[in-house]
Amino acid sequence: MVWRALLLLAIVWLLSFSETLQRLDWAFYDTYISLQKTVPDKEIAIVAIDERSLQAFGHWPWSREIHAELINRLAQTGNNIILLDVLFAEPESQNPLADTLLAAAIATHGSVVLPVVPAADPVAQQTYAIEPLAAFRLSAALGHADVELDRDGVARRVFLYAGINAPQWPTIGLVLLHKILHRGEYSASHLITESPKSIGRWVRSQETLIPYIGPPGTFQQFSYAQVFYDTSLLKQLENKVILVGVTANGLGSRFVTPISSGDHQPMSGVEWHANVFEMLRHGRMIYPVSATVASLVSVAWVLAMLILAVLLSRVFSSPLLLVMLASSLAVAGVVLGWLQVWIPPAAALLGILAIYPLWNWHRINKYIHTLFAVNVYANTALESVNDGVITTDADNRIVTVNSSIERILGVHQSLLLGESLQQVLPFKAAGQTTTLQSGKNDFISDKPDEFAMQGYLETADNQKRTIRLTRQPIRDEQNKLMGFVVSINDMTDNIELTQKVTNLGSHDLLTGLPNRLLLLSQFDELASAAKARNGGVIILFVALDNFKKINNALGHRAGDALLRKVAQRMQEIPNNSDCVARWSGDEFVVLVSCQQVSTDTAVQLAQRLLEVIRRPFVVDDQDVFMTASIGISFCPRNGDEGETLLEHAAAAMYHSKHSGGDNFSFYSPELSVVWTRDRLVFEKELRIALADDQLQVFYQPIMNARQQCVLHIEALVRWLHPVRGFLTPGDFVPFAEQIGVIEQLGKQVLLTACLAAHNLSQSLGRPISISVNVNPRQLLFGGFAQVVSQALQQTGLPASSLTLEITEDAIVNNIPLAREVLGKIKKLGVVIALDDFGTGYSSLSLLRDLPIDTLKIDKSFIRALGQNSHDFMITQAIIGLGENLNLEIIAEGVETKRQMQILLDHHCDLQQGYYFSRPVSYTTLLKWMHSPTYGRL
Repeated sequence: MVWRALLLLAIVWLLSFSETLQRLDWAFYDTYISLQKTVPDKEIAIVAIDERSLQAFGHWPWSREIHAELINRLAQTGNNIILLDVLFAEPESQNPLADTLLAAAIATHGSVVLPVVPAADPVAQQTYAIEPLAAFRLSAALGHADVELDRDGVARRVFLYAGINAPQWPTIGLVLLHKILHRGEYSASHLITESPKSIGRWVRSQETLIPYIGPPGTFQQFSYAQVFYDTSLLKQLENKVILVGVTANGLGSRFVTPISSGDHQPMSGVEWHANVFEMLRHGRMIYPVSATVASLVSVAWVLAMLILAVLLSRVFSSPLLLVMLASSLAVAGVVLGWLQVWIPPAAALLGILAIYPLWNWHRINKYIHTLFAVNVYANTALESVNDGVITTDADNRIVTVNSSIERILGVHQSLLLGESLQQVLPFKAAGQTTTLQSGKNDFISDKPDEFAMQGYLETADNQKRTIRLTRQPIRDEQNKLMGFVVSINDMTDNIELTQKVTNLGSHDLLTGLPNRLLLLSQFDELASAAKARNGGVIILFVALDNFKKINNALGHRAGDALLRKVAQRMQEIPNNSDCVARWSGDEFVVLVSCQQVSTDTAVQLAQRLLEVIRRPFVVDDQDVFMTASIGISFCPRNGDEGETLLEHAAAAMYHSKHSGGDNFSFYSPELSVVWTRDRLVFEKELRIALADDQLQVFYQPIMNARQQCVLHIEALVRWLHPVRGFLTPGDFVPFAEQIGVIEQLGKQVLLTACLAAHNLSQSLGRPISISVNVNPRQLLFGGFAQVVSQALQQTGLPASSLTLEITEDAIVNNIPLAREVLGKIKKLGVVIALDDFGTGYSSLSLLRDLPIDTLKIDKSFIRALGQNSHDFMITQAIIGLGENLNLEIIAEGVETKRQMQILLDHHCDLQQGYYFSRPVSYTTLLKWMHSPTYGRL
């Protein structure tokens, strides 16, 4: 007994240190916090940047002139304190005067608090602090806004102090408390650092748990727009602590809290700060004990319960165990509520729960053995209660039967007990000619293993039933054979029903067309017949374009009605002997057998299908217009097997859909894409990366090697994949084209690059132009000129500072469309560069017909300068061509000083390559261009 108790205490000690019980402890803590009832502090008011405010002031972020006006209005109400939970780390580019107005408003008010947040630097793999601009820091108090999330994503704790390399900033709630206690005296000026981007390790101290007041919306809230425009509200904000922050859906950070994790109502950041400030002001901090202290307390408590169990050994029972568990939970709650100390109780509870089996080990063991022996027959029979069940002894003599046996065999139960199973069961196994009564067979044998077989049973009234016979051995705790359980599953009715379902299962329930199974079967028949007469089969894979719009606009019921009408029309096209089937969703397949398969025949069929689908459909008393995308494959030209040919036709259909729809495409081998599980995962990760703006833009300088200065920078997209590592464009851009997100990717890169060039020009005090690569699909599909115009307007970058780099392959297949798109872009004032010149078609007519401003010599020619006379002559010719046509020439791939000098000797001053710089992040580029070594080659 003693060694079992010591083992139990050791297990409790180890469990206290493990993370296994952490979620259970969190559940207890969340329950305790949810049960606490506290009235919110009436001196706390939240001014919410909500949906109403966004409608009033427009898209977020707003001009800082608006925030300055709000602070000035609040200053009229008297002695209030303002937390402006908004980051002001960068100057406002659209309206520089707005920063001056906001700084003046902060200084005039005198009691404004601004946040400092940590941010990770992926290049340096360290953390830097995002602080307000120096003009704001001079007059505002600073507090950190670092929110700690537990492993389950719930915000339960706060660190009162945090900072870079040292906990230099108090949390915002603590700053507000100081403002309350020392109105006008507290200043955070000593926290102003020389560099707002100091890098190091983020350090925290003084951890406390947060006793939340209530769910989101507990504190008094006013709409930002309401306070801004309604002067009568200002009186209500007098002498209050005012927290201004984002509460609108989709903006700002939101956190799951112990009081909101159950109903999935995350809390906005400004409400989180309000809870922390309220906690600090009223001294309701909850202090978590260390893991060592928690382990000692858990072991001590379990030891105390063990001693109590010894003292009460005569009356120790399950109710007493429940009392111990309840008291443990109560003590944890009392310590949390009165002493404001959190001691995780899960390890102690498990230890106490283990006391009962530890104390009653022999009794439980005996009870389990008895229970097993008494109930083993009943428990095994209940597993097949819907079937006929027979239990036998080890000699196959029937011990018990259930009532279903009477229905199956047509024999009363009393006539079966004690009889040998072989004599009473007229069973004939499938494939055998003898029954059990005729002697020994494989079912009733000496081997005591589980056995099952299917066959036929003739009942007493001469009915033939199809049954499945199963035998399971019954053994005691010493693995000794006690008998058998034989279950008889009468499958006669199920087989008949299955045959009916099989007939129904060959057709689509919605449209009545053949489904996939019947389609493949009919294809085999058509293909065999066509092969016999030296003919073939045309496979047309039809998918409706934008079918989702019908479900969204009119509902799924209308969508189903439309699919039925489409199916009816499609059946008008092929011959009676051919097949129209529904594949899935809004996809259909048409099979047409032909004496002689030809492309012309397929084109005629596809055009007829497109025409009948283009005709308006009447759904819910209104006209609905649809188009379709069709993929075509041929048997035997593209294969012989049905599934393969359908995959080929589907690939052609997707190509047609990606090309704009309302068209048809023929299968070609290059359209086949093998979609593996890895590719599906990679697609999901790429879409998430685009949605969450995880892709990074790096920048490579384009130098004027003669003047030793940067005139341009080229934007190059990179992806820091969490598993695959650092991915270059070649690793994911082709895949983005395949899945149709290249336009979204190109738009994000263009906007980011323009903003970086604008900020860099502002920082350096001189213009810096940016070069952005344009994907062929991005250039030739959709309103790309409008995308470029919007990017320039949003970022404030002059059009002349933007260079769009296109490749010869992007335009040679559709020069008229390229000329039209580039002409629109050229009218904006944007520079057009022809990238990788010399590697593609290199037709001089491109330079004549298209508005090209710059030629970029491909790095394959630069790499062999001084070594390969042919490459040198080609490079020299391109430079001369550019000079004669008055085009700017840029040499790519310069990696050595010798290459640089040869290019300079031949009047090519603009150069780019690893000799000058690899692609770097914006922060690294800005630091380099401000460094003393800038310009030295």
